[in-house]
Amino acid sequence: MSSLRPRPGHRLLQCPLCKSGFIAAADALVCRKGHSFDLAREGYVNLLSGRSRRPAAGGDGPAQLRHRAAFLDAGHLDALLTTIGSQVERSSPERILDAGSGTGHHLARIVARLPGTITGLGLDISKDAARLAARRWPTPAFAVADLWAEWPVHDAAVDLVVSIFAPKNFPEVARVLRPSGWLALAYPGPDHLIELRDRFGLMRQHATQWYSEIVCCFIGEPSIHRLRSRSVLDPAMARAVILMGPNALHVDPSSLVVGPDPLAVTFDINVLFAQKPERQS
Repeated sequence: MSSLRPRPGHRLLQCPLCKSGFIAAADALVCRKGHSFDLAREGYVNLLSGRSRRPAAGGDGPAQLRHRAAFLDAGHLDALLTTIGSQVERSSPERILDAGSGTGHHLARIVARLPGTITGLGLDISKDAARLAARRWPTPAFAVADLWAEWPVHDAAVDLVVSIFAPKNFPEVARVLRPSGWLALAYPGPDHLIELRDRFGLMRQHATQWYSEIVCCFIGEPSIHRLRSRSVLDPAMARAVILMGPNALHVDPSSLVVGPDPLAVTFDINVLFAQKPERQS
């Protein structure tokens, strides 16, 4: 079997143990102080260390990822990705980080939409997610990392941080963004999946009013675009929506009776954009 080589996006990473850069090596990322992290045969790298290598609570499992892949492949969030691409394309981002990359769908689609040669890196705490993403999308790089902790990414290394329904670590976003770089943050609006929430007793939305304030403090003045639409989902797709995210941890799939009829479902998504200011002279 031929040796594995790091993907271009792996160059954005730094050693989580000593923060030094990685040296190109076959089958591994090796930092300048000798810490080594093997590349899995699918092409991703696990940068969790010690006890953190154990599966983390909240990390998506194989069943959730299968449901999410089916939902995303059906194009239900294409408008969201188009909105992000339209907002940032004039700034011509060359290095994109997806913080909470999941199946890799969002990162791959955004990279494909934007002009030029783009280096993409996806971080996710789920090893299953990184494995699936790296296997399906051969161009972006993927790494297993804890988004609530310090990210294993160089300072001022990326032009765009994407966070779509993922953990929000605003200090780390600010650290890894270069001056004039963008944050694109997507999170549920008040009516998101309201029909399914009411019918099946799904999780309620968390308060999101503080996002604008904290983004303003760490990154820059935000603008918010609201995307609200209704779609008719067949029973299989309605199940996928429920079981692809955190609700899967609170709903017993065997007792989830959607019924034979299609369901009209509201998609209500807020997309927050903020640009980091240019470096002060």
